[in-house]
Amino acid sequence: MLTRMWKLMRSLQLEVAPAFEGMGLAHNDHWLLATVDQHPYPTEIVNATKFPAPTVSQMLKRLETLGLVKRSLDPNDLRRYRFDLTEQGRQTNELGRQLMEKAIGKRLSRLEAHEQQELIWLLDRMIAEPLPAKE
Repeated sequence: MLTRMWKLMRSLQLEVAPAFEGMGLAHNDHWLLATVDQHPYPTEIVNATKFPAPTVSQMLKRLETLGLVKRSLDPNDLRRYRFDLTEQGRQTNELGRQLMEKAIGKRLSRLEAHEQQELIWLLDRMIAEPLPAKE
């Protein structure tokens, strides 16, 4: 099962990679942009992505250089930095989302409508919070 899921994700990444590279992005940059959009603080980004902090720091610096994110002081705590998407970053994030949706859509089109609904239902069950362990 895990191998199949990995192969699906890998095939999606390979399909969209040329478009991302054409925008000057590495393969994980789209995921980081989407994460920054939801989690503006470096610690939150590290926790959400599970990437090592030095890796996140380097990626953010590169995205900042590309003009996709901007670093600013947190107005509530001037010792703390936050990152926000620039307008270009928002556009790039949306384009990346559309590219991924198109790639996933191609694969979903191989399924009947009821199979697609069943897959969504099964995935929702799999990603739901686990029940507390019984004692």
